[in-house]
Amino acid sequence: MTLEEKRRAKYPDTEVFHYYNANPKNRITGDCPIRAICTALELPYNQVVMEMAEFQCKTGYDASSHEGIDRYLQSKGWHKNKQPRKIDNTKYTGREFCKEVQSHRHWYAPNIVANIGGHHIVAIMSGKINDIWDSSDGCIGNYWEPTR
Repeated sequence: MTLEEKRRAKYPDTEVFHYYNANPKNRITGDCPIRAICTALELPYNQVVMEMAEFQCKTGYDASSHEGIDRYLQSKGWHKNKQPRKIDNTKYTGREFCKEVQSHRHWYAPNIVANIGGHHIVAIMSGKINDIWDSSDGCIGNYWEPTR
């Protein structure tokens, strides 16, 4: 069994998660902002790496910081939404948020970049987290979607 097959077996698809590694070398590294952004924007991984590096040189914002991610996505026509809350003001888990997206697709863009669990960034594609591990138990923080 290849390493990729082992990873897929460890993290099987669910109704809110799809195993996907956008890293072209199939590396498991701390590149979650790059993986999430290139996946959600449907751009090549290396293009996003280069653009974010150039963006960092121009602005001084670290490409993996929340400020750098926010400003880069703004430059691509995306806007930031505050952390969603339920009616009782409790936070959504990734699982709950994905189910909300699936049931209210007309309210949400098909592709979303979201902060989850405090420090992790994921792509949510049509209501499923696309990433190298299932973080759907973490709380959703701010999220970005294309400006309509």
